[in-house]
Amino acid sequence: MFSTWFSKQDKPSKPQSQPIYTPITKHYVFNETGNIMLCATADSIQSFDTDLKSAFVDISVFFAAMTKAVTSTTNPVTGKPFSIFNYQAVKNILVESGLFIETNVEEGTFSHDGVGNTLGKALFQHVLNREFSEKQLPFAKSMFNGMQYQRAKMAEQSEMTEAQQQLCRSGSIFFIGELLMGVPQTSAILLSIEPQSIAQSTGDTESDWQDLFSLAGLDEDKHQPKHIVRHWKFKKRTYLFVPPQFISHAVAGLGEQSNIDFEEYSRKLAQSITPNHSVS
Repeated sequence: MFSTWFSKQDKPSKPQSQPIYTPITKHYVFNETGNIMLCATADSIQSFDTDLKSAFVDISVFFAAMTKAVTSTTNPVTGKPFSIFNYQAVKNILVESGLFIETNVEEGTFSHDGVGNTLGKALFQHVLNREFSEKQLPFAKSMFNGMQYQRAKMAEQSEMTEAQQQLCRSGSIFFIGELLMGVPQTSAILLSIEPQSIAQSTGDTESDWQDLFSLAGLDEDKHQPKHIVRHWKFKKRTYLFVPPQFISHAVAGLGEQSNIDFEEYSRKLAQSITPNHSVS
């Protein structure tokens, strides 16, 4: 986001009431799974040329390669393939790929009193630090179901070490492509959230529905919210994405060589899921 600064030689007689920084209206669109979000200003949409499109295509190519790598690799703890909702597997790929620079780590608390789509939308607005005009985000429930399923697989294991628990925790990844006044930027946000609500004070009221994943899966037409504010801990990692040149060329070619490059890159990502170093 950008702001415009104006300077004058003569000072105004009265303080200006207009803010120095004025946000620009932005438009958002998600892919079907909600893992990829594109953001652009109106001016950027009008001048959306081929070179800028290719910068966003890189995100889709990496997401496809990462998904293939994750789901084709066996989790040594469960003996079953990793899931794209496995926080540690995705984090290891981002770190070892050489394409992402970690810019921020945030640990916080999300609070809300709703259920269903309202709860899901509020959480993703909070995590992505954006406000969406849509009444609901259709992919929210499937994301919560994926994280819930991943957590259930962890619960099936008994007497796990801390390192084994790390390899089973749940999370979700968001790739963000932004085009603001013609300037492209791509990033990724990796989210991990504890589904069991926590008390913020001794006066907090208990409820039958404390689990975030269960609450988000409710149908608002059948389950009215009880207006009990609940709190959930989350961890959010933000990465700056540096798109690889060879993938850009491979996408443009879409020939035999591009398939070879894609398969080779996917195998390389798979090798990074369970590296021989500590996890965090």
